[in-house]
Amino acid sequence: MTSQINTTRKINKDVKLDQTKSELIKVSTSFYQRGWMLGTSGNLSILIEENPLQFLITVSGKDKGELTEDDFILVNESGVIARSNSDEAISIGIASPSARNDTSSVKPSAETLLHSAIYKHVGAKAVFHVHTTNSTLLSMKSGDKIIFSDLEMLKGLGLKTHDVKITIPIIENSQDMKYLATIAPNYINEDVPGLLLKGHGIYAWGKSPQEAKRHVEIFEFLFEYRMKELALEKM
Repeated sequence: MTSQINTTRKINKDVKLDQTKSELIKVSTSFYQRGWMLGTSGNLSILIEENPLQFLITVSGKDKGELTEDDFILVNESGVIARSNSDEAISIGIASPSARNDTSSVKPSAETLLHSAIYKHVGAKAVFHVHTTNSTLLSMKSGDKIIFSDLEMLKGLGLKTHDVKITIPIIENSQDMKYLATIAPNYINEDVPGLLLKGHGIYAWGKSPQEAKRHVEIFEFLFEYRMKELALEKM
């Protein structure tokens, strides 16, 4: 009986993984076509299990306009590659090639730990990171935050009215992802599903992949609005 239950769980999880990969490919293609994930930039993840925490994330170094189902990997909260069909976990860069089997030539996005920190802090179901020109430019010119108010599109972030002011935090970028994952929760505004890394782009999340995608789109509208607003002020 226990064996049957375990087999059923494995089948259900494998089906969920396949469905999640397809969904991530659609999102990645959409973002790529808009110029938000050019080349190998950006990374996307979707939660698979809450306890223990596991999420599917894009592998490192792949063209986001040409992702296949082989370009995602399951990891746990420590950024350790997990096998979907067992309780085994493979520590990135530590396990021997024979132990890693089909995972030997791939590794998760370098920013996996930041995704993990967001999942643990806000209870998100999906985390999307894109490198848009507008978000990157504004993050370099706006100090430690960007403020928006009185815009109807703010409702797309889950707010009930346009008559509100939101603050999007900007964090100094670092190549030390463990450090960023440690400090990021201190900057997250619980009412705003996103944060900026200076010179790097926007991280947005949601209670579903669809919501996370919508939040990326709303943020990019806000950033484009601000860029055009600043241009008009100079005329």
